[in-house]
Amino acid sequence: MKMKIHLIVSLDTECDKGDGWNTIYPLSFSNIMEGIPNQLAPLWDHFEIRPTFLLSPEVIGNADCASLFRSFGRNVELGTHLHAEFIEPCCNPNALRTEAFQSDYPPDVEYAKLRNLTNMFRQTFGYSPRSFRAGRYGISRHTLTFLEDLGYLVDSSVTPYMWWWRRRGEGVNFLGASNQPYHPAPGDFRRPGSMKITEVPISMVNHFWDRFPRSILLRINPIQRIQTILINVLLKNRIRCRWVRPTFSTAEEMISVTEHLVRQQRTETVVICMMFHSNEASVGTSPYNRSAEELGAFLGRLEQYCRRLFSIYDVKPIGLSEAAELAQ
Repeated sequence: MKMKIHLIVSLDTECDKGDGWNTIYPLSFSNIMEGIPNQLAPLWDHFEIRPTFLLSPEVIGNADCASLFRSFGRNVELGTHLHAEFIEPCCNPNALRTEAFQSDYPPDVEYAKLRNLTNMFRQTFGYSPRSFRAGRYGISRHTLTFLEDLGYLVDSSVTPYMWWWRRRGEGVNFLGASNQPYHPAPGDFRRPGSMKITEVPISMVNHFWDRFPRSILLRINPIQRIQTILINVLLKNRIRCRWVRPTFSTAEEMISVTEHLVRQQRTETVVICMMFHSNEASVGTSPYNRSAEELGAFLGRLEQYCRRLFSIYDVKPIGLSEAAELAQ
């Protein structure tokens, strides 16, 4: 009997970007209007995948993009994705890069941005979003409480084994978080607890950190400068994570990550949450896939992974918010 896999394919859906993730002005959306229907939709149809598009404010506010996503109907799930520069308060719509973490803002400003994003989605599509991911994964200790208050069922900002250090601001640390859906603790998104919202981590593994109990990892805080320096100097390449993400990983590497998560969980079902950006499915709209050859290789890795996955496991594709029922 094959192990059951619940497969989530989630896309951070944004305007066209150039080298270094620099925003292209005037804003353009060819990665959405051309890349999604021409490059990705045939793959979704073939494998009966129900992708989740997490929409950034500038995408929701574009009439053509909104019309395209409406046309997909129930074949896709739509959620929200906050790049804080594109929505009030403290809006900076001409920013060269969307590099702010929402955790950089005071709690009242962060909440207002999330509320405005949620209302913008509701006014555009006629219903409330149920799934969310922070831009650059930059959640704060308040984010999940805010999302729960706004009616969200699922957040998917946690990247296990990773920390995102900032020269300014406090950064965000996910070291020690689970790699399967869980209900987090209030004020601490790494620990399981009593919140109603479900955290659905992005699927990845790190064989070095897996040697340690989570209780030890939760005591490490690499976003503190001295710990970052020590970890990088002492461990170097041994701390590299492998993602279920065709941008960075081959089909074989993604299958290896999947097999590791299956062995690690030892349960009847395992959730695999793949992520990439909509920008990556089009030539010249992200720092990746700058040529037709590179785009073809990316799509090939994605298709090969799906073919292998469906041949090895009993795969059930689901939308991101459906994972709320699978939390441990």
